[in-house]
Amino acid sequence: MEHRFMLVIGAVAAISLVLQSYVDLIADGPEATLLSVWWNMLRYYTILTNLVVAAVFLMRPRFTAHWAGAITLQILLVGIVYHALLSSTHVPGSQLGEVSNHGLHTIVPALVFLWWLIYAPKQGLGWPNPLWWVIWPLIYAAYGIWRGTLDGKYPYYFLNLPELGPIGLLREMSIVAAGFLIFGFVLLGIARVQRPSSASK
Repeated sequence: MEHRFMLVIGAVAAISLVLQSYVDLIADGPEATLLSVWWNMLRYYTILTNLVVAAVFLMRPRFTAHWAGAITLQILLVGIVYHALLSSTHVPGSQLGEVSNHGLHTIVPALVFLWWLIYAPKQGLGWPNPLWWVIWPLIYAAYGIWRGTLDGKYPYYFLNLPELGPIGLLREMSIVAAGFLIFGFVLLGIARVQRPSSASK
């Protein structure tokens, strides 16, 4: 049952990415190519993290508790950050865009969290794990800023170095990192109170 659920998660992520590619290809006009569309899409944390989810869950590996928590936190924060900070300013231009948007930002994060609650191994997790889990967002932040310096298009407002300045950027990134740490420790707390899953025995 777990493997089937993982396949469903991977398929939803993959289909959502394909739909978003098509939406962006149409929106960019006749001059657009799949290569140009994907180069633009790959600047976003949402796309990169959903790509990881699609690839990993379709392969259905045997997760350790650390890596199960890591991938769950990353995709869960995709949904939380989007709905808390970005959804009010993001308006998909079509019904298909709405479908792909909710797939990437709502359905996949919810399904992965549900998988983690039910199936993921949790034994052995401790306070160092959330500290390790925040490394990927910090690496992405450096990448996102670098992408912005290439063409002036920053993927998220909290990475816009020219607009925020060094101090403002540090402030925004501290808030984002703190959010990841807080939710990482929330996952750790859930793991501690939850009975070990069958996968972790």
